[in-house]
Amino acid sequence: MSKSGRSFSSKKRNKQSRKEKPMIIITAEGRNETEARYFNNFRTADCPYIIKFHKAGHLTDPTKLAESIRQRWDAEDADVRTGDMAFVIVDLDNKESKAKEIQQLETKNRVEKFIVSNPSFEVWYLLHYEYSTRSYINTDAVIRELKKHYPGYEKTSEMFPLLKDKMGNAITNAEKLEDYHKKEEHLHPDVNCNPYTDVHKLVKKLI
Repeated sequence: MSKSGRSFSSKKRNKQSRKEKPMIIITAEGRNETEARYFNNFRTADCPYIIKFHKAGHLTDPTKLAESIRQRWDAEDADVRTGDMAFVIVDLDNKESKAKEIQQLETKNRVEKFIVSNPSFEVWYLLHYEYSTRSYINTDAVIRELKKHYPGYEKTSEMFPLLKDKMGNAITNAEKLEDYHKKEEHLHPDVNCNPYTDVHKLVKKLI
């Protein structure tokens, strides 16, 4: 049986070492730690999941990221039937080839789910402050807009404490943006979904 098939197996676990809460494994593109820095703040006693971060080295390719997190899934002996989940956080960067690759991966029966932002994760930060359907040519353009609200922003900035009280607003704006693209008949993930982010879908599971 393949490793991907193993994820649905009824492999026995050590009950004493098995956690009381289901597990969420998160990985992101290896070139930055923006996503891990943000989601690390959800690791509290109140969180309904045990959050584990998977370092994928310097990987940025969606297929290789998916393969990498499945290896971690197997190593953790995770199981969808006990509520375990795995998420791959990816920036689309307005790349059509990347969008098509993710679309193909999502058509298969896979454990991992993709959390896609276009052009970048910073769209999620920006939605805490404003709703807009104005597209962005690249990540730098999103960051320039974000700096209008938080001039000191850098990729290493600890944004969670600053944005925590605005999280509800960000979720509402992200859902509104999702509805907008559906009405425009933009197939997600797609470069026409700009700006866009799925981050609220993962956040809603963690709060």
